[in-house]
Amino acid sequence: MGFLHSSSLFPFLLVFIVSFSWPITSSADIYGDFLHCLSSSSISNLVYTQMNSSYSSILESTIHNSRFITPTSPKPWVIVTPLHVSHVQATIRCSKIHGLQLRTRSGGHDFEGVSYISESESPFVIIDLANLRSVQVDVENEVAWVQSGAIMGELYCEIAQKNRTLAFPGYGLLFRKYGLAADNVIDAEFIDANGRILNRKSMGEDLFWAIRGGGGGSFGIVLSWKIKLVHVGETVTVFSISKTLEQNATQILHRWQYISYKFPDGMYPSITISTTNTTTQDGRNLTVVVTFSTMFLGRANELVLLMQNIFSELGLTSKDCNEMSFVESILALGLLPNQNLEILLDRNYRVSFLVATPSFKTKSDYVKKPIPEIGFQGIWSQLLEPEARGATFNFVAYGGKMDEFPESAVPFPHRKGNLYKISYNIRWREDDNVNSERYIAWMRRLYSYMKPFVSKSPREAYVNYRDLDIGKNNEDGYTTYAQMSVWGRKYFKNNFDRLVKIKTKIDPENFFRHQQSISPYFG
Repeated sequence: MGFLHSSSLFPFLLVFIVSFSWPITSSADIYGDFLHCLSSSSISNLVYTQMNSSYSSILESTIHNSRFITPTSPKPWVIVTPLHVSHVQATIRCSKIHGLQLRTRSGGHDFEGVSYISESESPFVIIDLANLRSVQVDVENEVAWVQSGAIMGELYCEIAQKNRTLAFPGYGLLFRKYGLAADNVIDAEFIDANGRILNRKSMGEDLFWAIRGGGGGSFGIVLSWKIKLVHVGETVTVFSISKTLEQNATQILHRWQYISYKFPDGMYPSITISTTNTTTQDGRNLTVVVTFSTMFLGRANELVLLMQNIFSELGLTSKDCNEMSFVESILALGLLPNQNLEILLDRNYRVSFLVATPSFKTKSDYVKKPIPEIGFQGIWSQLLEPEARGATFNFVAYGGKMDEFPESAVPFPHRKGNLYKISYNIRWREDDNVNSERYIAWMRRLYSYMKPFVSKSPREAYVNYRDLDIGKNNEDGYTTYAQMSVWGRKYFKNNFDRLVKIKTKIDPENFFRHQQSISPYFG
């Protein structure tokens, strides 16, 4: 219903050409030839064009940032929703034959829209992997195969249904105990620019290293991952305690910096900072609130005793703690403690501190030395500005297992020496997109203010919280090594050089590319 079938291709194409007034010898011919190429591959019923009634809903289905769904946002000529690996191969082949750019969208977040928009005027196609989302859990061998279209909630739920004492680290609650998701991937099914299907053995260790954290959309398309599951026990404990500035939040936060990275690796200490309405002694109706949260692999009595010994300033008591299963803790720390686990299967579910409203801008930093209290005072001043009402910061403590991995273990280099990572988020309503530059300008001022307090040479950033402000590639697909290094070293540090070499070998024509993809070496 509403799909493009080969039997109706040419009448449809005529209407489409007339509607968009394309020159008959250029774009229209390429478009028609591309669709004909796909129809010959028997996937016409999985193809959505701009004239298709379902096109907009498919395009917007996993866009969580309305900054990129405005009337002027570049939109793909075609969206392909494959059901089988052969459909992905056909789309790659047809795109290459007809010179179309390709974007690949899977189940994860995309803060800058690089998987579904293009800053170039060149036409592009999206492969949307949402239909390739199976999760197969092998409890006995403690592994799972996960297709790339699956969201983390689907993985968590499938594991919990089989065994609630097993889990997968991801980037979050368990990374101080077991490392990152990339550290726990043991195989993959991958398609390169030539349409070859490769696994770890056939692709070789260099490429297998690169796809585990080297930035999506650079080397090819990962269809599925084989992951190693880890143990979490039957019971974990969670707490969240909020302190305002008037309740000594600044002093407690300052202390947290010195000790949180030393916490036992079974703890996930994090902080969320925002503003809240109140009446202060100096007459202000707005103040800063700092929420200290932790997930602990153990019982509440153990956690309370531990915190009394190492972080008594917080004043944790047993009344602040809640015991639950690991999968339930994901909801609790996502500020959805009373929701059914099925909400994790909702592809529109959004972690509250990241993308709770339709439009947002995010940046990230790494902190290696504690920020002085006077530094926090400057942050509070900016948080209390009118533009910052939708601003939220998140601090995540490092240390634990993260200190044990060398920086070159996978492309993600942010290991030993980091106290914590900061994500800065500014959000606004979709109907306020006309003022988006005002909010983004506030974020850039804050980011500039933070420069003395964070990592240097390079100023590091987290690649999964993409930020095009730190640099991007040329639209024509040819970006020099020096230009690419500006942003590449911030994400990957010295691993950047190895990524470029691998890209040059696996995709020398730079078929897989976007605004911040690894490019071949062009000098």
